[in-house]
Amino acid sequence: MRTIDFSNVTPQRKAIGVNNKFGNAGIKKQQGSTVIKYDTLELDGTTQLRFFDQSSQRNFPLANTGTDGNKLGVGNSMVVERAYLTLCEYNRATNTLTDFKAIDITTGGLSDTILSGEFSFEIANATVIKQIPILSWVPQFNKIAENALNTNYEFDTQIVIPPLLEYVATLRLPNYTPGETPLYLRLTIEGAGAIIAPKATF
Repeated sequence: MRTIDFSNVTPQRKAIGVNNKFGNAGIKKQQGSTVIKYDTLELDGTTQLRFFDQSSQRNFPLANTGTDGNKLGVGNSMVVERAYLTLCEYNRATNTLTDFKAIDITTGGLSDTILSGEFSFEIANATVIKQIPILSWVPQFNKIAENALNTNYEFDTQIVIPPLLEYVATLRLPNYTPGETPLYLRLTIEGAGAIIAPKATF
């Protein structure tokens, strides 16, 4: 009899298993892919930044969720494996983002405000990642950082976003005063996933 080692569950296997529980048995037949979603919000004094919420109203280059907004379309799924935050400036006249900077413990200003924050993630109004301090994302305190510049945070638990369920990432910040030059904060989440394959997979 053939045995299967379940000690190391891959992101793909986790995605298939979770989607099966939701009745999405067809996910395993879709095209496997790397999925990256991002959303960009202005740091205007708001202390609860809700990334991906109403992101269908924010076009490229502020967000890449398209008309689906904070839902993945039919046949699409995603495993949230990693995330990172970047500060940038946005020029409304030219519709361009510039001056991308990683959150840095040495720069002060709004970086300090962000590092004081907490990150949570919800799927279908259920909290699946709860109150992770952003300070854990910077190299000094990031357990998976391999160098002094690594601000990419890798989650211990792989969270699966099934199709057609709303997802929202919330960044809770202390009170702060916006700078004279409007700054924006981008959240990027990435991981393995599935995209719809109506004909064949590769």
